[in-house]
Amino acid sequence: MSQFSEKPAPQAITPQNEAAAEKVIYGNFYTVDKKQPRAEAAAISGGHFVYVGDAEGVKAFIGKDTKVERYEGGLIIPGMAEGHCHCSVGGTVELFEANLLKILDIEEYRARMKALIEKHPEFEVYQGFGCIHLAELYGPYGPTADMLDGLSDKPIVIADMGLHSYWVNHAALKRLGINKDTPDVSDGIVVRYEDGTPTGWFREGAMAYIKPLVVFSVEQYKEGFLRYQEEYLAHGMTMFMEAIINWDYTDNEVEALHQLDVEGKLKMHAFGAYQVFQAEGHNTIAEVEHAAALREQTKGPMFDLSNTKIQLDGTISPTHATAYMKEPYCDPESQKNGNRGQLRMDMDTLTAVYKRSHELGMTVHLHAIGDGALAMALDAMEKANAQTGPHGLRDAIAHLEVVDHADIPRMAELGVVASTDPYWIPQPPEIAALQSYGLGKERAEAMHPIKSFFDAGVVMASASDYPITYPAYALTGVQYGVTRQQPGRPDSLHCPSERATVDQMIQACTLNAAYQFLCDDRLGSISVGKEADLVVL
Repeated sequence: MSQFSEKPAPQAITPQNEAAAEKVIYGNFYTVDKKQPRAEAAAISGGHFVYVGDAEGVKAFIGKDTKVERYEGGLIIPGMAEGHCHCSVGGTVELFEANLLKILDIEEYRARMKALIEKHPEFEVYQGFGCIHLAELYGPYGPTADMLDGLSDKPIVIADMGLHSYWVNHAALKRLGINKDTPDVSDGIVVRYEDGTPTGWFREGAMAYIKPLVVFSVEQYKEGFLRYQEEYLAHGMTMFMEAIINWDYTDNEVEALHQLDVEGKLKMHAFGAYQVFQAEGHNTIAEVEHAAALREQTKGPMFDLSNTKIQLDGTISPTHATAYMKEPYCDPESQKNGNRGQLRMDMDTLTAVYKRSHELGMTVHLHAIGDGALAMALDAMEKANAQTGPHGLRDAIAHLEVVDHADIPRMAELGVVASTDPYWIPQPPEIAALQSYGLGKERAEAMHPIKSFFDAGVVMASASDYPITYPAYALTGVQYGVTRQQPGRPDSLHCPSERATVDQMIQACTLNAAYQFLCDDRLGSISVGKEADLVVL
């Protein structure tokens, strides 16, 4: 589409005769700029747009050395974003771990781990990612160390597909000195046999016991980030939020991104969130202050450790049910014991984290899958804001799978960014049955609201939680946000009343994500003065 019924006045920085643009591009532009949503041409100099408008106006920016590109078909949009991912985990999975995603067979898990072990006899620890925990697959205790016997006398650590638990072998338990005397933790579950012996399955906060085995070096993280960057730049993605940048409880990931930035190898705009904890052995506020200090030491042109991360609750599945709900889960066991899930931080600490983060100029990025966790986070934000006053930061709440619609206006009032996962929306019958089992039909059928956020004025930014979503290309998120079903699977259609428009979903993965990252003044739309990040589709 190159002709428009209404042409807004072009945006331009007045060209100097002696300084023509370095590049001029003709094409069908969707700018995601409300002042001028469509354009026929753009001029670029010094890495920034100096003209956006019609084809006639750009001629003033063409000199003898200007490179001119013409795209007769397709669409040109701003560079797209990933609002919440774990690219270091995904990148290292590709390079150093066994990928177990989309497998529902213990013997196949063993075979994949065996292949990794045989390929890399030099590894001291063997890691896998992507197993799924279904009671019918493992039995009453879930995955156990016994099931990994015979593969290696070195530690084996397998993360589930949601990154909410570790499954380890006996060698790992021995290396870490874990036995029946190992204490429980306040924010997680050490799964045990009747005699108190750990089975080899460590859920939520209990994963901390295993963290010493999953550390990668700075150089390995650099390799992992570059692997992610190579693939996702090729799919039009130019910025991301690394949602737990201290996944292994070290600062190695921070240092890796900092070094790549200094070396000029970081081509994507990278924003980081440093997770803080309340559990045993942690000084929560000291961790917030450490994150802020790290930010000052490592901030560069392409990397900014701009967020404090809080994982307030867990996740949803028949064997997890740790996302925190306002009402109990509906499976028989939860109905018997009133299980509403698990909180990993109390209200006083949560409020203190918001307050101290804002005082230090850190935005807060919070994980809330259950409606109870969302309501608690909003309460804490209100209390913290009452103490600090206006702060200009844009706190985000991620995932938001189960939402009480009464809380959506509160999100708008508090200026909360909804960092949602449209990739998870479709629910084929086999998934819908599992969700209904745990949540009940009413809650399950209302999962993943998107249109309601837009309607209420909540800024919605698209995310994937990569590598939980794998692969996680932004245009797929646009598609699922609009159709709410898998291609060719009409039986996967979920809550069609929450369908967003194409315009809304493109905005969610461009300008809205830049708004979340506090960089919408320079990224997120094709506008004069902004950095010239764009994608030709």
